[in-house]
Amino acid sequence: MKFLRSRVPDDPERDPAASMALLQEVMDPPLDPGYTSWSEARESAGLPRSTGGRTLLLLVTAIVLGFLLSVAAQTLRTPDPVAASTRQQLQERIEATSQVGDERVAQIEELRAEIAALQAGVSQPRAGQDRTAGAEQRAGATAMVGEGVVLTLNDPPLTADSKDGERVLARDLQVIVNGLWANGAEAVSINDQRLTSLSTIRFAGEAIVVDLRGLARPYVVRAIGPQDALVNELRVGATGDYVNELRSLYRISAEVSAEDEVTVPAGSRLSTRVARPHETTSTTENSS
Repeated sequence: MKFLRSRVPDDPERDPAASMALLQEVMDPPLDPGYTSWSEARESAGLPRSTGGRTLLLLVTAIVLGFLLSVAAQTLRTPDPVAASTRQQLQERIEATSQVGDERVAQIEELRAEIAALQAGVSQPRAGQDRTAGAEQRAGATAMVGEGVVLTLNDPPLTADSKDGERVLARDLQVIVNGLWANGAEAVSINDQRLTSLSTIRFAGEAIVVDLRGLARPYVVRAIGPQDALVNELRVGATGDYVNELRSLYRISAEVSAEDEVTVPAGSRLSTRVARPHETTSTTENSS
């Protein structure tokens, strides 16, 4: 049995590619012949081959787009007067608040000097003096001097390739300070702001705040305590690993130096809101 592949008898003189050419012409009709015939028809009627309308339309469109782009660019370049005024007011408030804070810090130092002079004039047992001095040192009420370590952190310079997070954050300082406390630090300060049990390190917008005072770069952490232990912690300890990650991942510069004389000022925030002295009564019986 013979299976017929077509109902139309084969034509030996027919080009087998003719059907494919027809399909190609249907699927992808050329536009040039249509334009050519249209131009020839206009020319035979005594009209120009093209009206020039497309050229004029393209020219007008280009002019309008160029005008709109120039207006948009000029609008973006023009500073917003409201934003500029608000920024100026905020800057003035910050400067005024900082000045008031500096004046109050100076007053605190003067009052501390007066208190120290009055205490020196009061006669009390040696044991009482030592106990008072130790309490003041632990509370951060007096400046401290001794051997220790200094760590300087700074943000990387801004470039076109800068990424988010490539700056020192408040939690970075928290981790570093906690590591210093855990390894025997007796007094710690950041940019000459003494850290006590009442101190806070926070992130407010773009600034790092310690005890409600903003810090400026670079961030200098000073710690008094066993020098070898503190230096090893910042270089090869857990805190050192964290500092190395800041260097490698966020391009933050970190310099560690051991110093024989580190000065940490007294704390500026010593008053308590909840805690109060515990009053005890003692009775003394005199025997004759």
